[in-house]
Amino acid sequence: MDLNTAGGAFVITVLRLLHIVGGLVWVGAALVMALYIEPALEQAGEAGNQIIRRLYRETSFPRLIPLSALATTAAGLLLYGLLAYHETLSSGTGLMLNLGALLGLLAFGHGYFAVWRPAGAYAVSSDADTKALGDKLRRQGRISVCLAMLSLLLMAGARYAGPLLG
Repeated sequence: MDLNTAGGAFVITVLRLLHIVGGLVWVGAALVMALYIEPALEQAGEAGNQIIRRLYRETSFPRLIPLSALATTAAGLLLYGLLAYHETLSSGTGLMLNLGALLGLLAFGHGYFAVWRPAGAYAVSSDADTKALGDKLRRQGRISVCLAMLSLLLMAGARYAGPLLG
């Protein structure tokens, strides 16, 4: 694809918007969940466990994070291939973008396997299993949020901090 044409510029613009807005939704929803919703429900004890399980079972909120993560990751991979970021490893900007991409992929994989898939089991678990599984999900969710935040910070700051790195 010739990126110097109007069609190429349109594709890049759409992919960037999808990547940025998807990342905003992904990281924003994960932060709200990890920093506000889960701690409040954890303090509520068993009632909180029941509420979070109902949230997972009966609303579309649990699909918001993985779907936005998938859209962000897919758009990012397409941008990576189209814009040849892999060829810019020698520059500070390229290094930060590549490190951000790596952390983003780790956040996606960790979130999928350690948080999103087990969340389905948590939603239908018996009361005896709920506490241990809920604690594990909260810990793993915090790890995923940290990976995603680091990725976001590196990618967002690459253009500005990259020249400082050389």
